[in-house]
Amino acid sequence: MPEQQARTKTLHRVILDPGHGGADTGYQTEWIDEKEVNMALCFELRNLLQAAGVEVLLTRDTDLELSAAERAALANESQAHLYIGWHCDDLSDRGVSGVSLWVHPDRADLTRMTDFERIGERICDATGQIFLGVFQEREDVLGMIDIPALEIRGAFLSNPNERELCTRQDFLRRQAHGALQGILRVLSRMGD
Repeated sequence: MPEQQARTKTLHRVILDPGHGGADTGYQTEWIDEKEVNMALCFELRNLLQAAGVEVLLTRDTDLELSAAERAALANESQAHLYIGWHCDDLSDRGVSGVSLWVHPDRADLTRMTDFERIGERICDATGQIFLGVFQEREDVLGMIDIPALEIRGAFLSNPNERELCTRQDFLRRQAHGALQGILRVLSRMGD
């Protein structure tokens, strides 16, 4: 019984935001839409977080287009401990690959950025990808969110190898497992 009470007491809530949706496909080729990769990954991560006792809310669980303001409002109303937006990345240099994390400079503190680093490291430990680091960007959604917030860019869809990996459920599952480990560490450091 005390263990059950302790688990209930330490329950955390995370809001996952699968990037893009609806007419906003994100990066697109003839056989992959970024919005679908983001949604599939967030479903995997949601299931793992819930199994670990974390309450999870999704900004969208269908192919719905939301504005930055709508996403931020959902996050702010959620009473969550952590917001995680999931995206893929692309560059004109098709050789660039890896995982990066992004925070808003007005909301970035060194301790939190160091904790967030662990999420990227755990993803890369699970997948063998390169961890590029935690960066600051004045991204609209992150700047409007009042809770700790980050955006994970899990792969470069402009890179042929990572684009192919993102079509494989086993790869997305490994990314989600790595993210789970890092997120649980971040949540544990936030306290009750």
